[in-house]
Amino acid sequence: MEWVLSVSALLVAASFSAMAVYLILTLKSVSKTLDTLSRSLDGLKGDVEKVAKETEEVLRSTNRLIQDIHEKSESLNGVFQALGDVEKTIKGFNDSLGNFTVSVQEKLERNKDALAQVVQWSSIVLELKSKWEEVRNRKKRKRAEEKEFQS
Repeated sequence: MEWVLSVSALLVAASFSAMAVYLILTLKSVSKTLDTLSRSLDGLKGDVEKVAKETEEVLRSTNRLIQDIHEKSESLNGVFQALGDVEKTIKGFNDSLGNFTVSVQEKLERNKDALAQVVQWSSIVLELKSKWEEVRNRKKRKRAEEKEFQS
């Protein structure tokens, strides 16, 4: 029975040694995995820092662009306000012109008889002027003929 105990102790020692070797191999594998993971995380850290810097740069550019657009839209507000004022002025001018036209039409309608008489008298005056010039020209020709005849 003593030999059973010795064999048992030997088996326990061999099992413990095998377990220790297996544990060492497992720990080495875990260590390699952790080293690889650490290197990967270091690489990712650098990539994340680059992406963060690029993101900050993009955000700054975006903010400048938004500010530029805001300033330009503010300057356009004055243009649109001026166009609105021009529209009001043109509308006022059109209204005034319409009122003036209506006023002239009303006055013409009220004074159309007097206007017709003025037109008639104007044509009579023009006709008289024409006749007077005709008579005057005839007299000039007659005098010229008389002077020619006397010479």
